[in-house]
Amino acid sequence: MADKTDNAIRFLNAYASIERSLNRQQCRADYMPFKKLVRVAAKNNRIVARNEEMLIEYADLRNAIVHQRGRHEEVIAEPLDSVTENIERIADLLDSDETALSYSSRPVMTADETTTVEKAYEILHTIDGVKLPVYIEGRYEGIVTMEQIAGWAIKKKDCQELVRYLIEKEEDHTIFLDKKESIMDAILLFDEAMQHSSSAPVIIITENGSPEETPMGILSSHDLSRILAALL
Repeated sequence: MADKTDNAIRFLNAYASIERSLNRQQCRADYMPFKKLVRVAAKNNRIVARNEEMLIEYADLRNAIVHQRGRHEEVIAEPLDSVTENIERIADLLDSDETALSYSSRPVMTADETTTVEKAYEILHTIDGVKLPVYIEGRYEGIVTMEQIAGWAIKKKDCQELVRYLIEKEEDHTIFLDKKESIMDAILLFDEAMQHSSSAPVIIITENGSPEETPMGILSSHDLSRILAALL
């Protein structure tokens, strides 16, 4: 039979892990109250921002779980299983130092102002891809998909036409990400984007997250199952 304080100990360990992660990410060596630390971190960390109010509540719960007796802490309450599992989930997310770039497809194959529809098909076929970023004079212009190319061929249009003319601006759901962003940030962006659109986004990773920079890595829904399998 499990000890009745198991959940409390797990909760406190996860809480301490979150506090360490937030201090590390904020590069802080001095003490900052947990609630304030959460508020500060939420400004530039999507995981913290999404769980901000919950983490604030957990700070109050932490104080209800333990009672200070001199230099020692005594467990006086036990959180629910669901609460314990959730704070451990958040702790695991924040403890992940892996970048989105490390999970991305590299190198990134792209089309430019001279690429024909036929050539774009050859590129996608070679890399077994479905979406090809198009860059004109070094700046991102949009995405061309294998589906668009197939539709072009079915209509028996000229395959020597420039692929840039297949770009549908209104269908572009590309997100640009800084190379230092974590894989968890990328997953949250996928999730948020899918809540507002039926089309899966493409994440292009560059030095500073700018469409005018050379793409360093790319993530699509094609990669998502592979990423989740590696993380969970």
